[in-house]
Amino acid sequence: MEDRLPLMSMQLGFALMTERTGRRVAVYELFRAQPSLLSAVDLETVLQSIMLRNPTLSHRIRLRRGDAYLERYSATYEFTELRAESEEAVLARVAEAVEKFETDPDGTPLSGFLVRCPDADYILTMYDHALVDGQSLIPLRQQLAGPTPPAGDEWERFAAAVRKQAEADAAVTDRALDFWRARLAALPDKLPRPAVPDNPRIVRFVRVPDVVVPSGFPGPCFPYILLSLHRSLRDITKSESAVIGYPWGKQTTVAGCFVNTAISVDLTGSRGLTEAIPDFLDGWYSEIDHAEVPFLTLAGLGSAFSGSVAGLLNYTVDPVTDVTIAGVPAVEIPAEYGHSQLMAPFSVAADMHDGRLSLQLILDKDVTGYSAEELGTRWRHRLDEALSPFSA
Repeated sequence: MEDRLPLMSMQLGFALMTERTGRRVAVYELFRAQPSLLSAVDLETVLQSIMLRNPTLSHRIRLRRGDAYLERYSATYEFTELRAESEEAVLARVAEAVEKFETDPDGTPLSGFLVRCPDADYILTMYDHALVDGQSLIPLRQQLAGPTPPAGDEWERFAAAVRKQAEADAAVTDRALDFWRARLAALPDKLPRPAVPDNPRIVRFVRVPDVVVPSGFPGPCFPYILLSLHRSLRDITKSESAVIGYPWGKQTTVAGCFVNTAISVDLTGSRGLTEAIPDFLDGWYSEIDHAEVPFLTLAGLGSAFSGSVAGLLNYTVDPVTDVTIAGVPAVEIPAEYGHSQLMAPFSVAADMHDGRLSLQLILDKDVTGYSAEELGTRWRHRLDEALSPFSA
């Protein structure tokens, strides 16, 4: 069993942010269940099982003398049971819990809350984002169903997966680097530098009306969502170009093996959106062909892009909201309050389900200079425009 493992590129990024800001980033989920069915003892047993089955939660990031690595240590979890009078009060408690978690960089890697209301029970799970990425939530959510003893090979599988990803991060080809040097060189000499506060303010998520995807749309939707977001940013900020980040990579069953944050640029110039679609698609497919280049490597290529993205986009197809927690059926509910990640001034999400795209945004107007409602309205308008050629 190894006491020290290499850092993956995205983990180093989170570690450097924590070093700079004094706060970490939480990745969390909120669920609702029927009242009084869930036992606090059973839920705490499940959390203990998750700690034992996922070695990533028993590691911490160390930055010492120019060296960065994962170090094994004896970690634990935190569990709290609370009461609240309404769902609105629960959502406020969730925002407070996330803020407390993030402002304690030396706190536990896993924190669970059971909030009891007269009409429902609410379950919040939070993980340190430097140890658990969004893709890792998939196996962790499955493990909420009930406690399971460790299989015995978790540590070996985790170490092998981490080393494989770290080796992939380091084995970037010259061809891929040359592609990105040329692509980033086409950006304006000076990109707008997004303002990202070290201590972001908690604000409310904004949701805009769904966008209906035409029945004859050939897919995939994702590049059209990207292009429409690029163009809505241009509309509002009047900037010539911007860089948007998004998670990209294969799903894994080993929690703690990070996917990369890929980037997108729009180099289609002043052409109208529908006219620009073919060239944007060609550019996006080329970007995906070279998406293995780690985000931090792209930031160090000496271009106008130095690691500051205008925003982060998360795209989900048919999101699963039903879950079992300690034997009790529950459903995921969206959080109402939060803040954008520390690497970007805003975060947006697009969920595809039953031929409809649900859009949500979170940003602080005092930071961006424009509101989530403004960006959301323009994004929805531009997305309708991008999909209009496929309407019957």
